[in-house]
Amino acid sequence: MKNKLALACIAFLATPTVFAQLSLRETIIDRIPPSQSVQSDGTAGDRLWESLSEARPVSQQVSLPIRNPILGQEEGLVPPILLKKEALQAGNPLATYAALLDLEPQYLKSKIFADFYREVRFNLEEFLGFPLAGVQAMSLPTYRRQKPSVETALPKLYRAESAIRVIEREARKTRLVIWGEEHHLPQTRALYEALLRKLWQQGYRYLAAETFADEVMNAEFKYPDYQSGFYLRDPVFASAIRTARSLGYKLIAYETQERGPVGDDSFRDRKQAENIKARIFDQDPQAKVFIIAGRGHASEETAPGGWTPMASVLKRLTGINPLTLYAPRMSQRLTPDEEDPFYRVATAHGLVKEPTIFVNRLEGRLLGSDGGDLDAYIFWPRIEVRDGRPDWMVKELGRKPIKIPRQLKHGRGIRLVQVFKEGEPASAIPIDQVIIDDQSDRKVLMLPKGRFWLRAVDRDSKVIAEAHLSVP
Repeated sequence: MKNKLALACIAFLATPTVFAQLSLRETIIDRIPPSQSVQSDGTAGDRLWESLSEARPVSQQVSLPIRNPILGQEEGLVPPILLKKEALQAGNPLATYAALLDLEPQYLKSKIFADFYREVRFNLEEFLGFPLAGVQAMSLPTYRRQKPSVETALPKLYRAESAIRVIEREARKTRLVIWGEEHHLPQTRALYEALLRKLWQQGYRYLAAETFADEVMNAEFKYPDYQSGFYLRDPVFASAIRTARSLGYKLIAYETQERGPVGDDSFRDRKQAENIKARIFDQDPQAKVFIIAGRGHASEETAPGGWTPMASVLKRLTGINPLTLYAPRMSQRLTPDEEDPFYRVATAHGLVKEPTIFVNRLEGRLLGSDGGDLDAYIFWPRIEVRDGRPDWMVKELGRKPIKIPRQLKHGRGIRLVQVFKEGEPASAIPIDQVIIDDQSDRKVLMLPKGRFWLRAVDRDSKVIAEAHLSVP
């Protein structure tokens, strides 16, 4: 299946422009099973990255036609992230999502695109404010636990503490904090804004992220848009970047576009670490840096199979022992059988009322991976949905539920209500957005303090209405 997917994507992504716009590296390559071992969190996706990256020498020289023998009877389909691309980049992800739903029967029958379609649909729903889309995505075969879990008692002497307070304390002992996020779970980004503020107070001045496109390093960069990095299309992530800019952080992109030798699973991670060193530590040897990586790339030790995650390479290159934090594992799934045994016990006993790290104060240890490759797991509270929105947006992000203005509910069919920071264009990533389908829809907006402009658009990018509001 992976080979077919790789060949199909090679055929479609045979020009540099299309490849850059898709950011395929982020939409397919990092499909790594976080519910399994930390080691598997890295290698599966990287092997697929190597197979897909074989297209790059070709893409730099020639342009292949879309009609090709690889697709055969499926030549009428395109990779789902290409649907309504122009409308998407102009600020209307509903156009892509609606087109995706129209073609769902064909995609699900496709031997090439079926799995890819499911991934992309969940990504879009996560970005469009569906409260449990990420939890549903974690039940895809790529991520689901291979064996049902059994409740397991937490190690003795470990006690629950606020993750923010623990990180604030532990970050003083290093100059490098590395966070492994779950790409499918916006909840795992809910602490970014608070962490950026706490770390800034300690002298951290650089924010590096795997998802960043190089454009974020330009002096002209003012706000995230659909070219800034795939996962910045999540309004939660985008808002954290606005916070980073307002505080004064230097944004650093470190992903590589180079192609490694076939079979070299560590090439991508080595180049990532080398880019971070060259762009930060070679320029500022005493720098304090917060890095947001995908899943197991935050591991600071070499995996048993020989894979060297980005954090492990950076640790060696800089001589800095990082604080490594892992957000995906201890989070809600559709069924208890899919959840980590420690998570089941901790939540069942009411120990996770906020993002939590378990600490053994007697030994000065945090509850992380057995092999020491990740210092601490972040335990996330179970999600409650109220007015169509997840409660962590209030509890962790500090947002206020705001009723959608009446004029934005006019119209028929599926519509998208978007909220933008006053002064930013519609091509910017919104502060928040939700899909509504009739005038009685009771969803609310989740907004921080500030002044905003709002709009409602339909799938054809027709603007139904606009409004302005302030949140005190």
